[in-house]
Amino acid sequence: MTVQPVGVHPLEVASLSKDAPEGPAPALGGTDGGGPAGGWGDRPLATIVIVNWNGAHLLPPCLDAVAKQNTAFGFQTWVVDNASSDHSRALLAEHYPWVRVIESPKNLGFAGGNNLALRQVNTTFAVLLNNDAVPEVDWLANLLDPFEQPGGEKLGAVTGKVVFLPRFLRLRLETPTFSPGPHDSRSLGVRISSVTVNGRDVLREVLWERLTFGAEGPPNAPFFWTRGSGELLVPVPDDGPVTLGLTWAAEAAKTVVVSWDGHAGPADGGPGWAAADGGAARFAALPVAGTEPNTVSVTIDATSPRVDVINNVGGIVLRDGYGADRGYQEVDAGQFANPEEVFTACGNGMAMRAALGHDLGWFDDDFFLYYEDTDLSWRIRSRGYSIRYVPGAVLRHVHSASSVEWSPLFVFHTDRNRLLMLTKDATLPLAVSAVARYPLTTASIALRTARQGWAARSRPAVRPTLLRLKVIGSYLRLFPAMVTRRREIGRTASERRRSLQDWLVSR
Repeated sequence: MTVQPVGVHPLEVASLSKDAPEGPAPALGGTDGGGPAGGWGDRPLATIVIVNWNGAHLLPPCLDAVAKQNTAFGFQTWVVDNASSDHSRALLAEHYPWVRVIESPKNLGFAGGNNLALRQVNTTFAVLLNNDAVPEVDWLANLLDPFEQPGGEKLGAVTGKVVFLPRFLRLRLETPTFSPGPHDSRSLGVRISSVTVNGRDVLREVLWERLTFGAEGPPNAPFFWTRGSGELLVPVPDDGPVTLGLTWAAEAAKTVVVSWDGHAGPADGGPGWAAADGGAARFAALPVAGTEPNTVSVTIDATSPRVDVINNVGGIVLRDGYGADRGYQEVDAGQFANPEEVFTACGNGMAMRAALGHDLGWFDDDFFLYYEDTDLSWRIRSRGYSIRYVPGAVLRHVHSASSVEWSPLFVFHTDRNRLLMLTKDATLPLAVSAVARYPLTTASIALRTARQGWAARSRPAVRPTLLRLKVIGSYLRLFPAMVTRRREIGRTASERRRSLQDWLVSR
């Protein structure tokens, strides 16, 4: 695949591709919408790279928003298709001829898919965008602006604000808890197996890490055990009343109190409804029948406020080596309204100096997906460059649209890639501690699972242990390559590993 010639109109580039149909190009560049070639100058300034795998249903809103970007400079858009089996390629050819499509013969993941394009980029900046993200109209201009500001020559990458694509209703849940037994120390509330909004199933879209212990059960029928109290965020339409349905069970019959924000004044519902906190909140007392699931519903009026929820405003790494999204699942109340330096950039919506990326070799292909952006950020900083968060570069993101959070795929790559990253980038004590702890934790989980199975006179759940053993095997296979890359990072670094770990934060 050849590199797109610079300074060429995107329609002209499309016509060089085999069987590329004609069609309207976006108004790239310029602030007045004055023509498709406005603001290009001699060459585009940036290349937007979008990796796609079976995302025909996701690409239109993403690319339509890219076409509407309001910039004073030119840019080009490339989509890497990771061997999709849906109609993604036909969609791109028919409706987006101004996009250069790079076809991969197999699914290379996020890391390898991006690298397929990034290693061909010849613009000043490379910009990464998920196919399930929708940028606001000034996203690209705001994302690249810090590079032109005083001190911008020391910037290696810029990351923006990523919020979840729908708006949410914030609910609070409270219920009595119980202990499931001596081999499970959790205090459990209720087991939720279904959440609907106006009849539509949204179980996988609910944000409730502050309430539940994570997904359990088979992939096609997951459920979530709650804590005794906490907050959940339910995706809802932008306006109108909402009928919320919950299917749940527990160890015994009990009552769950669900509350939410609402207008001041007395409640106007039926039995079990009341105004709380002087009318600033409302609640409903809802029944759980017992061990057999029952479904309850509650209608929440249109006055309840919808909120934006943060997905990422830059990243952090914890002192035990786990990466995390800064601000994850926080309601956006302006707490991240100021630009600031952050330790890592998010791979969805980051801009990077292309020359630096080429020098670093871009993402590590062996990561496939997850932690590849944290690893790259760590290496950017090892060269003495900084990473900046800019709140004005806003994306709206569909959470886990291409992979299911806490699925075996997710767990395997996050577990393994964390160990690979620490082996490459961290100080030796942190890397050794994390790597050594993983098999010990695996053995502990296996022993606990066996005890639980013995106590319950049932077959123990061995899949989590087998998955962790698969992680260990894959890590050991890649260990020699990681050691070689660690030495190369150390040889070319201008910042010591120990000083970089000053950025790590406590839980």
